[in-house]
Amino acid sequence: MKSGDIKKTAVKLTAVVLGLLVIDLFFCGLFSPLPYRSLAPFKGKVVDAETKQPIAGAVVLAVYESTAYTLAGDVGVIVDGRETLTDENGEFRLPRKRRWLVLRRGYPEGQLTIFKPGYGAFPWHERTTAVGENKAWPSPGKHILYELPKLHTITDRRDNVRFINRYNEIPHTQKQIYWDQVNNERKYVGLPLRTPDE
Repeated sequence: MKSGDIKKTAVKLTAVVLGLLVIDLFFCGLFSPLPYRSLAPFKGKVVDAETKQPIAGAVVLAVYESTAYTLAGDVGVIVDGRETLTDENGEFRLPRKRRWLVLRRGYPEGQLTIFKPGYGAFPWHERTTAVGENKAWPSPGKHILYELPKLHTITDRRDNVRFINRYNEIPHTQKQIYWDQVNNERKYVGLPLRTPDE
């Protein structure tokens, strides 16, 4: 093989590798054609599973996940989060939001975590429900009724909060209320407080 042929082959191989890299970055959301990340809206009402009375002051944390396509396969990556509290009627609303100048752009999937000290945490506690919906991925934009069971013993409350997800991938400023409520419950049931970086 002549040196000119080797150079041409090397240039072609480099172009193919770079092309595959750009395609991989595009599908990972790094070079998305959208200039922003669009966070899906959520709204609903949180009630006591037994009494059906509204639960005021429950923190609702929306966790957004994108799929990264890699040579090893598809990987879910948490890319964003935001939170709110339920009002006196147990109602909450997280409107659609766009985040500009972010690395991963596009339309990530949203999932909710709902926590109130003394109640089973949604979606992990087995007796929590999203009425008429998929518990793991409730429909964004649709008003959904969430039922949380009241926990009557310290043991139940300790078990509920002990292994709750900390979502370390989300900046602390985007989960401050969630984190404070989890630590309040940990203190109440006699567990050590956790820092956001643990």
